Amino acid sequence: MAWTDDMTVRVARGASLRALVLYLRAADTAGTGRREILAVLTEQFALPFDDARLAMDRVQGGVTRALTGNPANKPDSVKDPLAWMSYRLTLGLPVDDDVLGPSAEELASAEALLERARRGEPTHGTEDVAVALEVARLAVASQEPDRVRLHLLLEAATSLSVAAEACIVQLGQQPCAPEGSQEWADGVALAAAARQVTAKFAAQPDPKLEERGFGLVGRIVTRILGQCHAFVGRAMMESARCIQRNGDPHRAATHLEALLADFEVLVDRFEADDPLDDDPFDEDVIALEHLLAAVELIIEVRGSSAELDSLRHRTKQVLDRLLTC
Repeated sequence: MAWTDDMTVRVARGASLRALVLYLRAADTAGTGRREILAVLTEQFALPFDDARLAMDRVQGGVTRALTGNPANKPDSVKDPLAWMSYRLTLGLPVDDDVLGPSAEELASAEALLERARRGEPTHGTEDVAVALEVARLAVASQEPDRVRLHLLLEAATSLSVAAEACIVQLGQQPCAPEGSQEWADGVALAAAARQVTAKFAAQPDPKLEERGFGLVGRIVTRILGQCHAFVGRAMMESARCIQRNGDPHRAATHLEALLADFEVLVDRFEADDPLDDDPFDEDVIALEHLLAAVELIIEVRGSSAELDSLRHRTKQVLDRLLTC
């Protein structure tokens, strides 16, 4: 579990627990599907899947306690802040926002990097995650002329890359960041920002820029968030589909060979498990869906084989079973 006994969670820089609670309450009112809610919680708010499930539970718990009308049911604001905020909001009581954005110094550093880019100077980058995220935010939002905006986006990509490499160095011998840690939240935020920059690269005449952008996303995800198969699977599929769009389907298929090798263990595991033992984790289902997509892309490019057909059949069987548990 990523949370501690006091049921607290860490959210991304620039987000807040209050915003998290408000989102979950609005999603419940709108009848938003679980898959969409989890995507927002794990990407926008940078929660690991365990913490996302905890957040959903605690916010609903706050609503339930408020509806009892018994003041003795008020949650502890320190040990259970999400339930406490949800409880107060349900009763129409105020909750202070706890968002903490970049400092004045970080904003100034970001602007200085972008000003260098506007002058056409070589990209520089920064090891400061907060600064890198602000550079990316401003570059993506820029409405400046195309040539200038491209320089800003290149600086943003460099800043995200340098900041990510600094995070990786800080992890030392750890294969990836502990779930729920500041490093984990920063990894999620850096990957999300890299995707936003990459989306802008897709509009550029040089298709290799988009491919390099997805390569940056993959580097961040595999080295900082690599214990989450759902995140890794998405990043690898994004890169492969970009390579395929750029006219090199065989390299796209080769890119996915590692995914097949690493993810087949999930199929083995669920084939061996009694489906009645536990409900499947959301992230395992997502990872298996990426595995199935990878197998089908490889078959599309290279044609079928007994081994690929078997893996596709087994993955479909496991997914069908998990989705009906």
